[in-house]
Amino acid sequence: MSRRVAAWVSHVLNPAGLALLVFAVLTLLRREAWLAGMIGIFVYSVVPGLILVGLHRTGIIKELYPGERQQRGGLLLSGAMCYFLGYGVLSLVQAPLAMLVAGCAFGLNALLVWGINRYWKISIHAVGVSGGVSVLLLAGGMALWPSLLALPLVAWARLRVGAHTPAQVTAGLLLGTCSTILLQALAFPAP
Repeated sequence: MSRRVAAWVSHVLNPAGLALLVFAVLTLLRREAWLAGMIGIFVYSVVPGLILVGLHRTGIIKELYPGERQQRGGLLLSGAMCYFLGYGVLSLVQAPLAMLVAGCAFGLNALLVWGINRYWKISIHAVGVSGGVSVLLLAGGMALWPSLLALPLVAWARLRVGAHTPAQVTAGLLLGTCSTILLQALAFPAP
């Protein structure tokens, strides 16, 4: 039973699902930015989710979350390209700062994971959840503290389904948090 729950958590809080949640919350914080929020949901959640499901259904990838580093590499690189294109569109529509940070962080984190993945299997889910939670906390402050609960939940789920070791999950949590916070501090400093 706990393995089923862990698989369900892994599906709901996969990187595309997290992007949907992040952009939905950011849209609620800045209701006048609904167009940018819908673009973010489409580019960072719907498109990658549909591509992943399509690749799985056609047999190009055997699992929704491939364990083989070679299969993960191509998905990560194409995801990063999609995310950076999305960032360009968000810039064009003058999205709020938090959405720009989110878009850029998703792209940067995908590239970082792609680079690491060439040598070692780091948890994509852990990077995604910690980056997403960091964006939310940077945008909404401690009012969004419940988002922190997603960190141990995703970590437990990835360990329970046997997809990663504790080191891979921990490294993912640290990478997503640190890269997102540094990105905002260096590339998007407060005026």
